[in-house]
Amino acid sequence: MSDPTDNGRDDTGRFVKRAAESVHKLNTPSEEGIHPLSQILFGWTHTKGIGNIIFWVLLALSAIMLSIDFFFPRQDYLKFANYAGFYGIWGFVCFSFAVIMGWPLGHLLRRDENYYGDASGPPYGVDPDAPMADEATAPHHSSEGDA
Repeated sequence: MSDPTDNGRDDTGRFVKRAAESVHKLNTPSEEGIHPLSQILFGWTHTKGIGNIIFWVLLALSAIMLSIDFFFPRQDYLKFANYAGFYGIWGFVCFSFAVIMGWPLGHLLRRDENYYGDASGPPYGVDPDAPMADEATAPHHSSEGDA
């Protein structure tokens, strides 16, 4: 009935199969189970040596920021905050403290493996021999019609 033209439309102006195929390719995971959009956004993380590149770039940025810190005088209220590199060191110490405090906080908040009961058996406090809701007769009042 209609022949596709070079621009991907048929002679009535509707898009033909090629447009649907390109949309389908963007929404179908590959054989490895990776979604194409995630491959577009995060595919660069699979590059060999990317960890070293990120490390050296962050180290260079830190060195640049620290060297800039030597040339701009500060007028902070606290005397020790005027030293070059103070805020970088303070941020590293606070971040390290937050990470290290995760271990005791995890032990404080963590529950044992069977906290909610045995996964293979019935829940705690439920009688396995009790009749199910569909087996039990519902309460019936004489004024309900079919008494």
